[in-house]
Formats: sequence, C-alpha cells, structure tokens
Amino acid sequence: MQFRDVCALEQVRPGASMAVRAGGKDIALFNVDGTVHAIENTCLHAGAALAGGALCGRIVQCRAHGWRYDVTTGALVVAPSLSVATFAVKIDEGRVLVGVPT
Repeated sequence: MQFRDVCALEQVRPGASMAVRAGGKDIALFNVDGTVHAIENTCLHAGAALAGGALCGRIVQCRAHGWRYDVTTGALVVAPSLSVATFAVKIDEGRVLVGVPT
C-alpha cells in the first residue's frame, strides 16, 4: 500500500464529504467528528457517487436511490455483509493521505 496526498485537511470540514482520485481509485472522504474516513465513491446499487450524499453522524445516504452506508466501515446499513472498499487515512502536516493498493 502506498499513501497518496489527496487534499488539505481544511478542505474536508466536520460533517462534510469530498470526492478525490488516488491510485486510479475514485474515493469519497468523510469527516466524522474530526476524523477523516475514506471509502470507495461508488454505490453498490447503481454506481452513483457517495461523496455529496447526506451525512448523518457516520451514515451517508446515496443521492441517487437512498442506500445508506457506514463511512467508518463501508458497510451497507441494511445488509452489513455487503460493503464498499475502505481505505486507510493518515493526516500529515495538515494534509490528508489515503492508502491505496500498489
């Protein structure tokens, strides 16, 4: 795994999300109470982006059809055995770094 610099921490405010691309992956960043989480930015249902969906606590709702995911685990709320990929996140000198497979 290689950590890639994707944005400044200040760009992902608490309660907000942001779409980024790193290592050929579309990734959604979510700031939950000051901790940034990274998941695959593609809903399992129809491929819609998860970044920009309504975030309530640690649950994001897909804008297209309402599927809800736990951004800390990537799990689909109604069927936790289904999930989107998650990515490790590090903060270094005010920058968000996301771990992507090499």
